[in-house]
Amino acid sequence: MKVITYLINLDGSNQRLENASQQLQLAQVEFSRFPAYDGRGKNLSEFKDYDDIEARAILGRSLLNSEIGCYLSHYGCVEQFLKTDADYLIVLEDDMKIVTDFKTAIDGILDYLQQHQDLNWYLINIAAKKKKLAKDITLIGEYSLWHAYYFPIRGLGLIWSRAGAEEFLKVGKNINVPVDIFFQRWLSKNGLGLGVWPPLVRPRGVDSDILGTVAEQGISRKDKENRSLSHGLKKQKRMWLDRYHALKHLIS
Repeated sequence: MKVITYLINLDGSNQRLENASQQLQLAQVEFSRFPAYDGRGKNLSEFKDYDDIEARAILGRSLLNSEIGCYLSHYGCVEQFLKTDADYLIVLEDDMKIVTDFKTAIDGILDYLQQHQDLNWYLINIAAKKKKLAKDITLIGEYSLWHAYYFPIRGLGLIWSRAGAEEFLKVGKNINVPVDIFFQRWLSKNGLGLGVWPPLVRPRGVDSDILGTVAEQGISRKDKENRSLSHGLKKQKRMWLDRYHALKHLIS
């Protein structure tokens, strides 16, 4: 079993890289830095795979250029992973804080999955904020591995299978939602997401360099997103549809 770890880090975010590196080195986790795609300052028209019409139809707003940059960073990690012979990929964002027994927990989880090849899955969220519409699979130490039928929205820490990575490259090339929303919609619909609770990764409580702060140069995020009047309704519709799919998997 071969596992590789990518740490997404924006060029120039040296303090974040140092902090994340220290954590991973202390946990004895070997990793490679993955240069984040910097979408800040670009016009939406510069992103060839972004569909603004679809984004506004689904979300009731345009994506921020920084959100597209975050999406492309995760997509790039998967592309690079599939060029290797590794079985699993761990993707971490640099504004994270890992638990002290991170490596032990990861090794236990992947050993279990390696021994249970009949368990079909694409992606594991190891940074879930909440556990909803879930079904426990097994307990590994103090951590529960579960079917995350309503896939958690936070993409701070993820583990990919090769099958999941291959499928993501196929179905996720066209961009019309932020990457964490894409994962929730995709995996709640197909039921192939897993989760770990308590989470192995938590946010450090700082703004994302890739996504930027909520307000820049006096412009609110709401204004930057250019929300339509239907934004709130579309959000509720999307969330309830994801929950509907998740509930179907849970009771089946």
